[in-house]
Amino acid sequence: MLSDLEYRYLVALEFSERVVDIREQFPLLPIAPVREIARQRGIRYPLYAGTTVPFVMTTDFVVTVRSDDGSVREFARTVKYADELAPSNRLSRTLEKLELEKALWAQRDVDWKLVTEASMSATMASNLIWLRGCAEIAQELQDSSLQTNFVEGIADAGTHDRTLSSLLRMVSYRLRMRYPDAVRLFRHLVWHKVILVDLETPMKVTSQAPRIQVAPNGPVRYKRAA
Repeated sequence: MLSDLEYRYLVALEFSERVVDIREQFPLLPIAPVREIARQRGIRYPLYAGTTVPFVMTTDFVVTVRSDDGSVREFARTVKYADELAPSNRLSRTLEKLELEKALWAQRDVDWKLVTEASMSATMASNLIWLRGCAEIAQELQDSSLQTNFVEGIADAGTHDRTLSSLLRMVSYRLRMRYPDAVRLFRHLVWHKVILVDLETPMKVTSQAPRIQVAPNGPVRYKRAA
């Protein structure tokens, strides 16, 4: 990723169950159609610095999304901080390049939109990044019986007037597992949507434990190596 904002957006895409493929910094090739759009609109096509070589423009994300009916569709998304779109000496050139992107994707019948930090709350972004750190966990924590007992332990303990740390310490004590492993397993199960929480609520171990629901599909199922 080329910015923290791009990384935040990537993590949100990875968390979505509808997203089946993500391509980053997608090159707008061949160049000729983009140059033609630029010519028609009176826009100077960008060149590599100090050369006459046409620059290969890119779109930050091209995402394949599966709809409820099973069909798939592509979306193109360009990520910019809001201050990059504020009045400045460079704004005019930035808008020209965005116009070229938008026009090319329109020609290809692909939905294109501009994403800024306003597209996702800072709290949700922070939570997802924290959870993603445990998308993969040690093999000993992948045991389905352990995960079932862990989820049941959380449900039995309840979250009323407890910090998340207090809740996970109690469950780790009952299951005779290390507290850091309990934190990792909690993050892992929330990321994989076995444990459901409100991601718009700050999620820190020192914060109030979030309201928790258990998904009906149960523990995460892992594919075994052939």
